[in-house]
Amino acid sequence: MNKKLNNKTLFLILIALLAIYGISHYISSKRGENTFRTILVKHLDTSKVASVYIYTREKKGHPIHLFLQGRKWMVSQDENTSIAEERSANYIMEQLQQLDPDRLASNDVNQWKDYLVTDTSGTRIVMLGTNKDTIIDVIVGKFGFMPQQKKGISYVRINGQNEVYGVEGFLSMNISKDFDSWRNRKIIFPEFQTYKALTFTYPDDSGYTVKKDSAGNWRFDDGKTTDSLGAVNTIGTIARQNYGSFVNKFDTNAHPALFILKVEAVPFGTFLVKAYPAADTINKYVITSTLDPGSYFSGSKSDLFNKIFAGKYAFLHHTEPKKSAGPPPPMSVRKVNR
Repeated sequence: MNKKLNNKTLFLILIALLAIYGISHYISSKRGENTFRTILVKHLDTSKVASVYIYTREKKGHPIHLFLQGRKWMVSQDENTSIAEERSANYIMEQLQQLDPDRLASNDVNQWKDYLVTDTSGTRIVMLGTNKDTIIDVIVGKFGFMPQQKKGISYVRINGQNEVYGVEGFLSMNISKDFDSWRNRKIIFPEFQTYKALTFTYPDDSGYTVKKDSAGNWRFDDGKTTDSLGAVNTIGTIARQNYGSFVNKFDTNAHPALFILKVEAVPFGTFLVKAYPAADTINKYVITSTLDPGSYFSGSKSDLFNKIFAGKYAFLHHTEPKKSAGPPPPMSVRKVNR
């Protein structure tokens, strides 16, 4: 009887120990989960984010600063401020929302440097709310690739915590460290099918206007017709020029604009693109647009000036695409010279 009782008691003790272990393991795992998942995923209310700082390893003391100005996102670094690329702020918030810890890489402070998540080796991202309260403060570090799974992995650490997590994806590579990549480059509406009239104002009264008639054909303001294909090709080229190279600290008051393009589009409205003489021979002209006030672009890089400010000749002629010579004839039909 005592033997049975002892066995039963031992069995109950074993069950109790297993229960204690299970509860302890569960609490431990949930604690590890909460330090990451809860802070980054569950508590990220994008509507309350008003400011984002990106501290890069290359320019640690010169952060990229995204901030709301009214309803528009702006971006600045040092003394340069411009309109942010349309999706820039939402993009970085989406990247952080998608973080899903794949594994705990380390909780050893001495290994931070191996994963590039120290204060000086990683890219620190700080999100502030409307009351300037810290919503997120995370350091994004090393990127790795798992060839067997064919997946990328980024290592991150919550600032102020020891744990380093490996998260699936390309976060380390997707957070650009280049200030210009966060800036709006929109000079022209790309939807050229909505254009109704283009007016080119050039020096010495050499400008002209082209308008789309009721039949959808492009005509000069004196009623003369354009080369239909030449007009479509030229306007299409103009509409694609939204990838300029930035010029900083340009004074538009120093000289008047020499070239002006006015585009009337429905339903987008009217916008102006202006070209000013540059103070150097490298850029030749500095180009700005009412779609992106405060931003200036090099006229020579990517031949931006010539692609926007087309001559009248471009609307009167078009270049036929070069015909391919095709593959050589098979050996059996080639002439043999003897």
